[in-house]
Amino acid sequence: MAERQVIKDRARLFPHPNAERLELCKVASFQLVVRRGEYADGDPIVIAPERAVLPPELTGRYVNAETGVSYLHGPEKNRVGAVRLRGERSQGVVLALPDVDELPFGEDLAARLGITFWEPPIPVSMAGDVTPLPQATDYRHHDVEQFGIYAGEFRPGEPVTATEKLHGTQGVYFRAADGGWWVTSKGLSRRGLGLRPSDTNVYWQAARCTGLFAAADAAFPAGELQVFGEVVPVQKGFSYGQRQPAVLVFKLVLAGRQLPRAEWPAWFTAQAVPVLYEGPFDETALRALRDGPETVSGRELHIREGLVVTPVAPRRTADGLDLSLKLISDAYAKKETGEEFS
Repeated sequence: MAERQVIKDRARLFPHPNAERLELCKVASFQLVVRRGEYADGDPIVIAPERAVLPPELTGRYVNAETGVSYLHGPEKNRVGAVRLRGERSQGVVLALPDVDELPFGEDLAARLGITFWEPPIPVSMAGDVTPLPQATDYRHHDVEQFGIYAGEFRPGEPVTATEKLHGTQGVYFRAADGGWWVTSKGLSRRGLGLRPSDTNVYWQAARCTGLFAAADAAFPAGELQVFGEVVPVQKGFSYGQRQPAVLVFKLVLAGRQLPRAEWPAWFTAQAVPVLYEGPFDETALRALRDGPETVSGRELHIREGLVVTPVAPRRTADGLDLSLKLISDAYAKKETGEEFS
């Protein structure tokens, strides 16, 4: 998901695949669903994304005039939530500010506008003592972006891989230049923090249970290495048939270079998130694959969260993000609350 910030950018509009009266609007790396004709390409827009907590002077603008019901979430009705409109995710609200022309482009405006961000409580199994991560030559972060506003980045017929998107929590495993291993989560990684070794923390448990450290050291004896994986089971109702914590790998970065899946050693291929499709980019076929049961367990124990589409040869989008796009299943979208911990 796009990094949480309140940002001003120029609108870029795309067709909505399921609604003639709606459009997709890209603001920075966020996706909005808007009424067709409401905005034009190039219009300056300030967006407050999901989990933004608005100050009192802004919350009143998001109340239904007829019913008096707020569109915002949380006990104080001041928190922005994401919604799905005809199957496409809208990731925030437009801030209709009188001084929008005076605000700078491309800067995080949250503090300036008195906006903070809410985070769900951290489950006990994910908590732990933190410590600063060491300096790295090329340390990466990982997010997946919205398919609707980035699908055009794929070239016609480009070879792609679609993997099952798992509903767990992202674990980041970093081996520094001195050979020492560091463990962190998506959120802590963004803050430059790691988790101290622990017998109770699920990220450490998952790495130990799957033998990740030994396998990585054997496959890659030297150099800075990042292993990104989905740690399961952690979310209620999504066991994937696992009786103990496990890491399912989806990305490898060696000495600052993301390795194509074809270059992964055998252990990582065996311990990877399942591949659902390999072939030329075909939007219709990919959209059809987002629904169905999970495939990790081989027993179809519960619904699939969706899929993640990446080029076979890793590359970035025009605005500098990893070209890694998500398509969420309809069944999962109906269960999603916005309060899941990632």
